[in-house]
Amino acid sequence: MFRQPALTRVTGHTLRPGGLILTQRAVDFCGFDPGDLVLDAGAGYGTTARYLSDVYGLQVVGTDLDVNKTIDRANDGRAKNVLANGHIDKGTKTFDFVQSRIPAFPFKSDRFDGIFCECVLSLIPDKQACLAEFFRMLKPNGQLVLTDLFIPEKYRYQGLSTDPPLSCLDGALSIVDLITAVETAGFTITLMEGHTRFLKQLAGQIVFEHGSLDNFWKNLSGSGDDSQVAQACRTGILKPGYGLFIASKYE
Repeated sequence: MFRQPALTRVTGHTLRPGGLILTQRAVDFCGFDPGDLVLDAGAGYGTTARYLSDVYGLQVVGTDLDVNKTIDRANDGRAKNVLANGHIDKGTKTFDFVQSRIPAFPFKSDRFDGIFCECVLSLIPDKQACLAEFFRMLKPNGQLVLTDLFIPEKYRYQGLSTDPPLSCLDGALSIVDLITAVETAGFTITLMEGHTRFLKQLAGQIVFEHGSLDNFWKNLSGSGDDSQVAQACRTGILKPGYGLFIASKYE
């Protein structure tokens, strides 16, 4: 659903509120060095992978269920080579993509310096298994970057979830549940920032592009039917938030 023109006309190929602004914020906070190996989990069109490689000189491996739809792929094999051999010259820009369904990652343990999961965790039915895999694949002191929607606490127990989630909104956790899930996987949270303004900006852009949120959901789903969560959001009953979360694998 997230690749449909109804959404990409508004978000572009980043497919998330704020575009690359929070990606930049996360890299600056984490202090990654050129040549560090990072995973872009749920790479979509590959925009983040290219950005991290071109701007910061990071080695990036992106995973997506359908890599054939990923644009601007490197396909030079260097990123796959570093996964196998664990060595690449520092400062060599590279990014590549591997087809994989989250959380069935094909990578060895203690491999990555960082993992980016931007507006993707909410789409994963088994979030705890996904976070456990992130912890396994990160090197000691590696850092996990999450950006995603969250549900305000007052809506936490109203039975609004959909399994499997139909959209980021359907699978969003409350702040408390998200923190609990991350810490249960073994991580220590080092940064939490609210960036709901980007979600509000996106909502305004959607209304400008489609005329109304109702039209947007109809165009996105192909019908007038949508989930209970989407209905609650459209009617103003539910007002989700958006945030940046960074956690470290301290060992």
